[in-house]
Amino acid sequence: MSQSIPNELKKFLIISGIIIVSLEIAIYLFWYKELYNIEFFVLTGLCHFALTSIVFGIMTEIRPKIKRKLIINISFGIFAFLFLIIFLNTNRIQNRIDKEGIYIKGIVVKKEYGAKSPPWLTTNFKYDGKTYKSNLSITDSNEFEKIELTDSVLIKFIKEYPKMNRTEKLLNK
Repeated sequence: MSQSIPNELKKFLIISGIIIVSLEIAIYLFWYKELYNIEFFVLTGLCHFALTSIVFGIMTEIRPKIKRKLIINISFGIFAFLFLIIFLNTNRIQNRIDKEGIYIKGIVVKKEYGAKSPPWLTTNFKYDGKTYKSNLSITDSNEFEKIELTDSVLIKFIKEYPKMNRTEKLLNK
């Protein structure tokens, strides 16, 4: 005996799905300029999760016998779609930095060691009266040890959105 979703709840779920898809499109097209990469991916991930829950709720009521297969297919689809969004957004940011980026001098402010990753530097640079951060991984541990705080680095970023940046290289040691 299957209980079906009331029509009011179905309407609510469909409207919620439309709102979530609209929010996700807005995040992807407009807010990526204002958010750091991790904030962008967390927000898009939450939108995907909510949308998948809505679709799953509706689909299991329509076809309850194939619930297990549906869960597997939706889960695979979510992960594939998230991977695609991350890949495309990373490429878009890197291409924009390559084409439109400008260089500025920054300063090393922190040296950090990763447990399973190469050591990296946290650098700061000032642009338009604000301070922004950037990171640079150093694979050679001997070179990393020679770097001092306050060493200079070259940073490339997008003028309109300085949060989109990358540390290019060390200028002096």
